[in-house]
Amino acid sequence: MKVFISSVISGFEIYRDASVRSARALGHEVRRSKDFSASPVTRQQACLTGVRWADVTVVLLGPTYGTPQRSGLSATHEEYREARGSHPVLVFVQQGVTREPQQDGFVTEVRDWSSGHVAPGFRTPEELGDAVTRALHDFELAQMAGGADEAEMLSRAQAEDPAGKSCGRRNVRIQNSKGTSHENRSLGVLLSLTDLLARRIESEIAL
Repeated sequence: MKVFISSVISGFEIYRDASVRSARALGHEVRRSKDFSASPVTRQQACLTGVRWADVTVVLLGPTYGTPQRSGLSATHEEYREARGSHPVLVFVQQGVTREPQQDGFVTEVRDWSSGHVAPGFRTPEELGDAVTRALHDFELAQMAGGADEAEMLSRAQAEDPAGKSCGRRNVRIQNSKGTSHENRSLGVLLSLTDLLARRIESEIAL
């Protein structure tokens, strides 16, 4: 799978590198904005081409908004809007930081639009790396599931977890290129089944 990673360049290197390592460890082809510095066209034009090349875009949002481009938006904001019109976007928002006002507005836009998978927040590069690994893996599972019967999947998950500790707490919302938003219950149930399988394996190892 082709993954484009979008973030501010300056001051966010350790987080961006952590996400790159995670995506590559899963065998994905990764590109990021710094890979286009030698392009004959402007860097931002090249980056937007990189977004269009990708199957999925990973957006990392920290405290800093970035330098506005001619559009008035930061490069990351432009890349996000370009990506959401053509393919899924996985967004990771850093917690425990004071965001610039424009970045606050960007985060609000992302959460209001509910595109792709707005992942749990992260604080450290290690937490981000783990979150990216999980999100990309679960996204692939959902893609492979395709037209799986959602009711059957939910029934299986509930049978494994009758108390409902996993089922239903991970429904996410997906917005397609036409702007139609819907709740992706298949992905939520797949995440639940993944948790249940992990717990079963852990209990068997303990025995």
